[in-house]
Amino acid sequence: MATQIRRIAFATFVAFSLLALPSAAAERLFPVSQDLQKGSTNGVELIADNQFETGFSATPACNSPEEKECADNTRYVLKSPAFPNMADVKPVWDLRQWGSRSTFGAVPIKYGEGYAWITPDKRLVVYPGGRIEMAVSGESEFGGQYRNEQPSKPSLIAGQNIAAPGLYHRDTGSLSGMSKLVFNVDFKKDYDDQNRKHGYDPNRNAMIFPVNFTVQNLKDGSEGYGQFVWLQINPYDDRNEVAVSKQDQEMTDMGTSMSIYFVPTSSLTSGNAHSGEWVNFRGDILPYAIRSIEIAYRKGLLKSNDISDYKIGGLNIGYELSGLNIATLQIRNLSLKMFSKK
Repeated sequence: MATQIRRIAFATFVAFSLLALPSAAAERLFPVSQDLQKGSTNGVELIADNQFETGFSATPACNSPEEKECADNTRYVLKSPAFPNMADVKPVWDLRQWGSRSTFGAVPIKYGEGYAWITPDKRLVVYPGGRIEMAVSGESEFGGQYRNEQPSKPSLIAGQNIAAPGLYHRDTGSLSGMSKLVFNVDFKKDYDDQNRKHGYDPNRNAMIFPVNFTVQNLKDGSEGYGQFVWLQINPYDDRNEVAVSKQDQEMTDMGTSMSIYFVPTSSLTSGNAHSGEWVNFRGDILPYAIRSIEIAYRKGLLKSNDISDYKIGGLNIGYELSGLNIATLQIRNLSLKMFSKK
């Protein structure tokens, strides 16, 4: 089945954690509210630094968190000179370069209105106003040949903690106290050449750009504390104009043995992400977060089905590549707003 190639890059929720940087690096913390339940009747933004001004705590290219190349002491900071007031602030965002042949250097170059980190295989650009560009050459990453048995496929994934333990942990309250959870992002495909060659298999070779939230049991003393479900939104899949067309589409992630629940694309947009125009994805994902718990519990993947045990643990966003695509994709206006019950 086509969706079976959708493997999540982070091994566990711990991979979201932003660990302490070396003493010579940033010292200040980005100002985030530790209690996001206050005033939430008007909607509270759960994604910290959604303008990407604090930069990224990056890990060199590697294949899994267990590899020495992925060790905590290999982390380094990517900072954009466009935000000098954030130069000494510890990044909110983590950045993983899974399965890539190359590692970004720490120093960016000016790139149009933004600043970019570039290797022969990929590019990351931070523009003003929270616009991000990610580009990749599958031809280069895979050496011009499909490598379906390669365990870690090239991915560029930015992530952060929300309610899960970590440097920027903040208390969101549980799903049971929420009335709405409104997601928003604008997506644009600048360019995507599928670069199909002999051996191409649409069930195994693709370019996707998912947004993953962890719906996580974070209630102390609860049976199954730490367990989670991946709630996945798919702005882009190069094989289908409608990335997720079915209700209750889900699978078990091979990397974490946790459930992935796919939010139906039609619930967030009527646009066509293949059009090359900006397409807005917006909608209340709280019903899908609750539904994801129900299904995972029924499958025996969660020990608790009490939604008061669950919070939004964190998120990650970026491309996952298993084809030879040569692509440039952009996002802007990334948001997740929580509304509390009165």
